Amino acid sequence: MISFAQSPHQILRSLEAYKQPNGVLIRWVIKGGDQCQGIRIFRSLDEENFKKIGEIDGVCGSTDGDETYSYFDAAPVSNQYNHYQLELGAQGFTDVVTVFFEDFGKQNYSLLSDYQNNSYRILFSNDLKNKAVLEVFDRMGNAIYGDSSTDSDVEFNTSGWGSGFYIFRISGVSETDIHGKLYIRGQ
Repeated sequence: MISFAQSPHQILRSLEAYKQPNGVLIRWVIKGGDQCQGIRIFRSLDEENFKKIGEIDGVCGSTDGDETYSYFDAAPVSNQYNHYQLELGAQGFTDVVTVFFEDFGKQNYSLLSDYQNNSYRILFSNDLKNKAVLEVFDRMGNAIYGDSSTDSDVEFNTSGWGSGFYIFRISGVSETDIHGKLYIRGQ
């Protein structure tokens, strides 16, 4: 997933965040002729409570031309949307860029359940923002639910479903479909 801010800050040409296999790369370009005194990098999980994760000291930017900078976050929070923001010295804060960083171990998804609200959420990798198609099947193989998303997760409610095992399939996000099963308790 690549996240772009349209006009990230008046002295920036661009601000981007890229998910990598072992972290998140944040890259930005300071416009030629613009400068700042130091850059601080912040991360948040809720777009409100940012914590400083890095810093670049000294004068940043160039009077001659555009200057590219990057910072690698080697410890993003797994299976969460990580929000990043820069503080460009006295010029203030940039817009926020967001990356979903998944780490599902050997599985290619994570299944979260909320039994009290009869809902499930499936997290999966969808870096290219493809149309992910979710289908849920009963034990007889009948499709009983379908949905789609271009995000890295899909949430659905199971109120009214009978108790037992169900199979789900997510297609459209990788070369092979994602398969799994979920259990519905009696309601």
